Amino acid sequence: MNMTGKDIMQVQGTEGAMKEIMREFMESLLEGDTGRWAELFHEEAVFEFPYAPASMIQRLDGKAAIQDYIRHFPELLVIHEFTEPVFYPSSDPDRGVVEFGCRGESVQTGKSYVQSYISVIELKDGRIIHYKDYWNPLAALEALEGGEA
Repeated sequence: MNMTGKDIMQVQGTEGAMKEIMREFMESLLEGDTGRWAELFHEEAVFEFPYAPASMIQRLDGKAAIQDYIRHFPELLVIHEFTEPVFYPSSDPDRGVVEFGCRGESVQTGKSYVQSYISVIELKDGRIIHYKDYWNPLAALEALEGGEA
């Protein structure tokens, strides 16, 4: 089910919108549908990777940059499953924290990819305006490069 930002905001207020966005986020990545995934983001969205090493992308500004970044994802990793997300609402109704994990594999090396995420998400007009992705880049490097990170 592909919902618009306005539709998502009408699902039980902002907390419901956050849950619906994360459902779409995970479902679209499981299906390898990066176009659908990118539609979850506001035109002015910022996507940050605070733990990324200097050799990796640390920040993406704007939906176009996010789309460009994610479009090659299915060529790199296949996600087989996500854990059930745990939501931590904040005092700001448009912001929350989500904890979840995934299991998949590298397309090129065949190595397992197991990741844990803590994401700080802010919504605007039913879309993600700011996504701060706290993840372990070493797990990705180990899977993608085929050696131990």
